[in-house]
Amino acid sequence: MPSIAVHLTVASLLADRLSVSALPDYYLGTISPDSVNVDGFASQQQRYAAHIRSRDPEIWLQNIAEHRRENEDKYSSRPDFYKGFLLHLYTDISWDECVQPLLFDFLRSRGIAEDKLNEKKWDELRGFDRTLSERSEYITAVEYLKAAEPLAVSTVSAELLDRWRGKIVTLQYPYPPSGFLNDSHIRAAAERAYELMGI
Repeated sequence: MPSIAVHLTVASLLADRLSVSALPDYYLGTISPDSVNVDGFASQQQRYAAHIRSRDPEIWLQNIAEHRRENEDKYSSRPDFYKGFLLHLYTDISWDECVQPLLFDFLRSRGIAEDKLNEKKWDELRGFDRTLSERSEYITAVEYLKAAEPLAVSTVSAELLDRWRGKIVTLQYPYPPSGFLNDSHIRAAAERAYELMGI
């Protein structure tokens, strides 16, 4: 899974192509599923419920399509919020397809043992977060988040999202730079997520 900095950067790259007009809503939707982690990394059950996730990517895509059919109209007054929510889910899938296998291959080539891959993956992401957090796209997205009005979605309450948003807008990234992740990975994830959105 990608980080919040990756999600906000992908959202920034796709905002025009997705015809977003309410940017605070859009960016808020983009961070919403991860709100379950506000008090620390949530249980798998909580994370999967918030992301309407399945271990099987095809079933996950079906879950998203069904949620979209059943809920999109409920957000007709704030469609960009729901668009951001969907983009988060599709970006998770696209990252797992397009970027994470390459990252794992890189780590293996550096002699990282299989049981350490996940830990080292997060080290790489934190380093990439530092780079992304210094860019205008991320800084602007955070400013829009500050102006957003929380809304419930999936298993995430408006109150939980408000707490998560408060945490995100104050995040700092004091990590060494990534040794692998770069703009080409963000672009690949964004393109695949856009394709999955089907808009």
